[in-house]
Amino acid sequence: MNAALMEAMQAKIQEALEAERVLVADVYGDGRHVNIDVVSAAFEGKSSVARQRMVYKAIWLELQDAVHAVDAMTTKTPAEAAKA
Repeated sequence: MNAALMEAMQAKIQEALEAERVLVADVYGDGRHVNIDVVSAAFEGKSSVARQRMVYKAIWLELQDAVHAVDAMTTKTPAEAAKA
């Protein structure tokens, strides 16, 4: 994946969700499939579907053009991440 695109996606998610941790990884090295891992207090009280929607909203433009699929997404609150 284009490093600049990956960094831009991470920055957009970080800003939108005030995330403690954001990792966007190119799964196959083709730049079209990514895994996303986010830890944010903004997820408190939200269902897993609502959390995923929050992430997708932050990177919607990239998903329309550069990225074909999010293969896996992990969304946790800081408390959930501390237990792992």
